[in-house]
Amino acid sequence: MSRQVIIAIVLLVVAGVAVFFMSGASDAVSQNADRDRLLPVEVAEVDMRDAFEAEARYAGRITASRSSNLGFERPGLLASVAVDEGAKVKAGDVLASLDTRSLEAQLAQARAQENEASARLALANVTVNRQKQLLDRKNVSEQRYDEARFNRQATAAQLAGARASIQALEVALELATIRAPYDGDIVARMVDEGTVVNAGQPIFRLLESAALEAHIGIPPETAATLNTGTIYQVDVRGQLYPAVLSQVLSEVDAETRTISAIFLVEAPLSDVRAGELARVVLTQEVREPGFWVPLEALSEGRRGLWAVYVVAPDDADGTQEAVIENAGVIERRTVQLLHTEAARAYVRGTLRDGEAYVSNGTHRLVPGQRVRVLDAVAQVQ
Repeated sequence: MSRQVIIAIVLLVVAGVAVFFMSGASDAVSQNADRDRLLPVEVAEVDMRDAFEAEARYAGRITASRSSNLGFERPGLLASVAVDEGAKVKAGDVLASLDTRSLEAQLAQARAQENEASARLALANVTVNRQKQLLDRKNVSEQRYDEARFNRQATAAQLAGARASIQALEVALELATIRAPYDGDIVARMVDEGTVVNAGQPIFRLLESAALEAHIGIPPETAATLNTGTIYQVDVRGQLYPAVLSQVLSEVDAETRTISAIFLVEAPLSDVRAGELARVVLTQEVREPGFWVPLEALSEGRRGLWAVYVVAPDDADGTQEAVIENAGVIERRTVQLLHTEAARAYVRGTLRDGEAYVSNGTHRLVPGQRVRVLDAVAQVQ
């Protein structure tokens, strides 16, 4: 074979190889261009779980640990009132007093009777001793001696009666003054000076300021999971305060079908007031298989159900990893909504662990549409 023929053959082979590679590069460029024209979507991977934690809020009222309607144990003329509504008082502070002039006169009379009885008892003791000496010498009869002894006993009883009267009047004088039984706030004053009040008639309403309670109605099945002594969070006007569960009552309310749980709220009375609405925040574990998705990943379905869009492989031989790294086809999957929070929802449906779903922008998608998957893959926690 001549040299010219060999050179010609080599040139033809080189030209064919060049054409082949140029054709492949053109196809690759065309495929990349097609992929770049696809709608880009952000995806997240399905993270299957066996259960989820949900926050539940139950409502009730703030109350003072102790509250009292204060009044007098005996009727009388109200002479003075030392405090007004809104006053803060300490245990033992004088709040109001009755006119005690009549009691003071009776007390003076009882003390005079005590002095008289005491003097007569002293004389009776001397008389008994003298009669006993005379009896020993046979100078008086036993009758005279017995009269002296019994007279002394009667005088001693009169003295005891006078002293009991004094004690009763001193107690009456003490009860003629209302004193604060504990630290607290006067929230109501019902009567002014100069009024004749009856026994037990309320003069003030006092709320204890040392501790506040939240009485919350909780369903029986939830109340059974609570532990006394545990610290929970109580929401009052949007502010959370720590509260220790004190006790759970055993009776179910006939109207609300709930059980009252009493929480000791650690908050000052200046921030939280008795009578305010309170809600306790409880975290419960719900044993339901499913996964979290952003609310933006949900689209409304039929019959009250919801749907998410899954990015499936282009063909049957494709893998999920290939979907995440390249492109895929949109599929619509129905899910059931189990729980929602501020920006996410817990759902269950026909999705597999690790499958890629569109996390937002679902309004732009239709089933069967080819999309380009962005590199970033987010997971909802």
